[in-house]
Amino acid sequence: MSSPILRRMRDLPDFEMATGDPDPRGWPVRGGDGQAFGTVVELLVDPESRRVLYLNVELERGLPGVPAPAPHTETQILLPLAAVNLDTEGSSVFVTTLRRDTISSYPPFVDFILPTEFESAMQQALGI
Repeated sequence: MSSPILRRMRDLPDFEMATGDPDPRGWPVRGGDGQAFGTVVELLVDPESRRVLYLNVELERGLPGVPAPAPHTETQILLPLAAVNLDTEGSSVFVTTLRRDTISSYPPFVDFILPTEFESAMQQALGI
């Protein structure tokens, strides 16, 4: 089974969210302790299946154990949509298996091309 080709939602002007699905861009991402550690900045979609698969999250600066990003860059991670809970009333994303003090063990999202082992590293870090 081949992996889907992922695209940034902003690069697909004709892509529409399914009716009733929220658009979490701009929402804070909170860990199992309820504390925010980042913000959803983009959605990665499979244009063929027309599904959102990942949330691209920009991490807050100064998180424990997370090195400061290079100048003019941000530290980002990808979260599989299947591993998060969307709180539409509170406009927040919850990831119960991560916290501000454990995010440093999660693989950073460095490049748009996902290496083969990236998905395994995400699943291992989330325990799924």
